[in-house]
Amino acid sequence: MSNRWPVLALLCLAVSAQAQTPEPDHLTLLQLYDASRLNDPVMRSADFAHRAAQNEEAIGKGGLLPQVSLSSRYGKGGRTDGGTDSSYVDSDDYQSNSVSLVAQQPIYDKGRWAAYEQGKARGELGEVQYDVASQALFDRVAKAYFAVARVENELKLIAQQKAAISGLVQQSQRLFDKGQGAITDVDEARARYDLVEAQEAENQAQRIAALRTLSGRGSLPLLEITPMREMPPEFNPLTDAHDLTYWTNLARDASPELAARMAQVKVAETQAESERAGHYPTLSLTSQLTRRENSQYQELSPRQDSYYVGLSLDIPLYRGGATSASVRRATEALAGAEADADAQRQQLSEDVETAYAGVVAGYAKCRATQRAVESNQRALVSTEKGFQGGVRSTVDILDAQQRLFEARRDLLNAKLDMLQSYVTLHVHTGQMDRAVLTQVEALF
Repeated sequence: MSNRWPVLALLCLAVSAQAQTPEPDHLTLLQLYDASRLNDPVMRSADFAHRAAQNEEAIGKGGLLPQVSLSSRYGKGGRTDGGTDSSYVDSDDYQSNSVSLVAQQPIYDKGRWAAYEQGKARGELGEVQYDVASQALFDRVAKAYFAVARVENELKLIAQQKAAISGLVQQSQRLFDKGQGAITDVDEARARYDLVEAQEAENQAQRIAALRTLSGRGSLPLLEITPMREMPPEFNPLTDAHDLTYWTNLARDASPELAARMAQVKVAETQAESERAGHYPTLSLTSQLTRRENSQYQELSPRQDSYYVGLSLDIPLYRGGATSASVRRATEALAGAEADADAQRQQLSEDVETAYAGVVAGYAKCRATQRAVESNQRALVSTEKGFQGGVRSTVDILDAQQRLFEARRDLLNAKLDMLQSYVTLHVHTGQMDRAVLTQVEALF
């Protein structure tokens, strides 16, 4: 229950911000994004991973700072043979306690420095991976919303087609009853009506599945989405100044996907340096304070305090070849990370070009299909007049209606494809944000 209140508050704010407030049971694209930002499982996982990655640099830096530890021993000992071989031993049993405070400061340690650099690289990787997840959320939300819109559009057209065919069935039946029509006209109309009904049943099932996917994104109840406008956009959402070269260069400089690959290369580089550090000596400053208490010795003081300050030098000589093998493994991993970055750079260029072409071609297709809708509408009117004049049949009207509804469906699908490409283009270039999503909703 506690997770629902923030979602409801965001939904209320999003509704009040709209220029035209939709019906309460209609879910807008922005409302879905706001809810998904809080409750989408993939995004929540990215939030946790991001917070975890923010500690990577501090973990690596800790190895460069002084290391202080306190250790103690409390226990009782003695001899098992019961004998004594010293004049100052009063008992075979004795109590021995000690407390030591040890401080160590690395002076020269390539391994610890490489670990610090690796921690910074992992922190940067966590940041860019979070950017990738944030951008990908926009894409998932748009796809889920547009999938519902696609089915809703189909159902709306089917409902209108059913109404038109039903009227044609009744008209054909009346003409047949008066002896002015043929039974084949009635059968053709009823057969087309049955076919449309079957399509409607199939789309109803698809609609429920799409709505469940949509609601799962934001942990929302099943809600209707805002109806899509059938008119094409009045202008191309991409300006003439922003051509393909502009978007390609922008992707190369600002794409979070490419930045994540480059950050992985940096992590691989620091890992290789960390493995090479195994060949180098380490030097550190060490100090120790110790207090010992021993009840065995009577002639000596039972408590001894001591200190030690000095340098500790460790020179690796031979570790069975493990260090050299680790260096070779890290070097190969670095080469693989660089190859992955090159592949991502090439794939990104292809994805940006595809998305850009999707917007440009989608807008052109919207304008063309709009003209096709208008032409088929005029053709349907002419066919109906011809039917009344006795020169056209019911089949001609059914075919004209089918062409009109297919043209309208093509228009709506072309518009959805264009908007999806618009979102994808901004996601690949790292430019997708709530303002761009607002533009998409305005074009929807």
